[in-house]
Amino acid sequence: MKGTEALSAIRDEARAYELALPHSQRKELGQFFTGMQLGRLLAHLALEEKTKCILDPMAGNGDLLDAASEAATENGIALQYIDAIEIDEATAAICENRLEKICCLSVATPRVLSGDAFNLVTHKGILESGYDLVITNPPYVRYQALNGRGKQVRSGLVNIVEQRLSDSAKEIWKALALGYSGLADLSIPSWLLSALMVKPGGCLAVVVPATWRSRGYADAIRYLLLRCFQLEFIIEDTQPGWFSDALVRTHLIVARRLPEDHITEPMSVRKEWPTALWVQVSPEASSPESLVGKNFSSGQAESDFAAWCRKIERPNLPGINVRKFSLENEWHELNARASTSSWMNKLERAASKQTKLIPSNSAAALVPEALRDIIPTTLNVSSLCTLDATGIRAGQGLRTGCNRFFYVRIIQQIDEERMSVVTDPALGNRTLPVPATALKPVLHRQADLEAWRNGLLPNTRVLDLHLLLLPEDVEEARIAAKHDWMELPEVMPEELAEHVRKAGEITLGNAENALPISAMSAVKTNVRPARADRMPRFWYMLPEFKPRHFAQAFVPRIIHGAPQVFANTVPAVLIDANFSTFWAERETWSAAGLTAFLNSSWCRAVMEAAGTPLGGGALKLEAVHLRKMPVPHLTSEALKSLNNIGERLHDRKGQRQIDQIVLRALLDSNPSETEIDVFAERLNERRAALGAARQRGAA
Repeated sequence: MKGTEALSAIRDEARAYELALPHSQRKELGQFFTGMQLGRLLAHLALEEKTKCILDPMAGNGDLLDAASEAATENGIALQYIDAIEIDEATAAICENRLEKICCLSVATPRVLSGDAFNLVTHKGILESGYDLVITNPPYVRYQALNGRGKQVRSGLVNIVEQRLSDSAKEIWKALALGYSGLADLSIPSWLLSALMVKPGGCLAVVVPATWRSRGYADAIRYLLLRCFQLEFIIEDTQPGWFSDALVRTHLIVARRLPEDHITEPMSVRKEWPTALWVQVSPEASSPESLVGKNFSSGQAESDFAAWCRKIERPNLPGINVRKFSLENEWHELNARASTSSWMNKLERAASKQTKLIPSNSAAALVPEALRDIIPTTLNVSSLCTLDATGIRAGQGLRTGCNRFFYVRIIQQIDEERMSVVTDPALGNRTLPVPATALKPVLHRQADLEAWRNGLLPNTRVLDLHLLLLPEDVEEARIAAKHDWMELPEVMPEELAEHVRKAGEITLGNAENALPISAMSAVKTNVRPARADRMPRFWYMLPEFKPRHFAQAFVPRIIHGAPQVFANTVPAVLIDANFSTFWAERETWSAAGLTAFLNSSWCRAVMEAAGTPLGGGALKLEAVHLRKMPVPHLTSEALKSLNNIGERLHDRKGQRQIDQIVLRALLDSNPSETEIDVFAERLNERRAALGAARQRGAA
């Protein structure tokens, strides 16, 4: 069999193996492999003449190492070692077979280790000196799916840091390994591990979700790239994206590890700031053979693309847009956002004694990059602060842990004290009477918004049973009620009690993860024992509702059109976790006024630019995005005006009045109404363009 045919056959075999993997296993281990087209693009950007040894510590079926080997051959680079670590034994065998066949005609020696990359034992088989290139696609596994493995991963990472690093590098990696959020997905420690395997002067090349810059738990990675690496390239896909089944967009990151003496200095006192290159590649640039083949037709499209990226002058090409990425602005933005993190304080503490931890121009860096070029020169930087700093809080609506039990639908009012409701189909579509006091209106889905805007409450209600007890729980509650002021809840009506008992025993979920509702992880947390100052709480009782559940305003978390904020009613109803919510700590904002402010052209453009574009063309707006929104300080007079406008107007004239107040607060020199109108128009045009870009091809 000829060489090209043999390569094609082994790649087809690896691809067939990937497609045959059980979905549950792929999800558990993050086994969504890169593919050769994307691997080639990354490999050509990362390889250089001096590259001799390569590692992929989460190798999967070997796509990236195959691509790197091919790219090295095309560029006349003689590799010596091609090493891989793969946790799944069967997948490791596929990878080993593939690399042996690829390397049979070269001098490179492939080594595949089957084991956990976070176990020191596995590391006995790899180079102690580090690698010229670490190229990988870190597994994306949500922390909830790690099944307790998160602590093991962290401790393993710390042990590897202790053994492989020394001096400043050890201090930095150890602080980040101990300090990254417990809510982080598996890609974060995997990225930290991959980065420490790069020798000084070597290259790190990773395939990652675009959320690495928007998720708060990824701030540790942003810091690592700034402190210990020279970020060179960020390559971004556009709709419909390189991974058709991915929920978020993809970035290729290429960064060069700095020498040891460069990383001793904290970021806060750094004087020199190079720039990186941010390249957006759309499907328009692709050919059947290459993701960039339309513009580079020499037969070595990826190599030509990499050379083009390294040029000083490069015009935009069809489907490829380029901009400079300021690492200084990246630092200011990160510093403003993560300054209270334990790892940030530890690593920047020495510098903070000599210089401000948050530079004076950090507020300007809060403005999303996608808006910075349309900001007038008269922007008053001192007017900017985060939404959180204004006393306006952002959070997430109500999570019950099991909506199928806690959410019911009203059929009719029986009398003044009772309503007839129907339960979820999983609970039998049962019709039963429920005390009206135990039913709280809730805005559940975006589909309810049209009726909501017309003043109609949705039929969905939350079962709020904190004042009702199952008969069998009365004695426990009575024993706990030791004080006269502790009022004993009433006994649940028998028909409702029967429903609660049966529901507690119903199992939900697929066969391997099925649990009774009362034993589900998010429901079990409802249970709390009695204390001297409180009654016990049982699984069918939701915890006390918080301000974020009855928020003054809300916005859908997943947005298909343009961001728009809605006002809650008075009195407020519960808002579901399908929405991100807003509420003011001080009673200076009305719900209508707060909604008017958040629907200003400024806030809507910032939301569009700061949210996470999803693979299907939607925008995800989480509380972490919203809390750090840059907004202007408002005078009490401006705030009062917004409250008045919000109560009166919901038309084009009202929008202009809102913008005149909000944008005037952002600009110096008492701008004219015309200047403000022009600024508002620019913001709306940019918001529309960003929205169109993420939606392009979504259908």
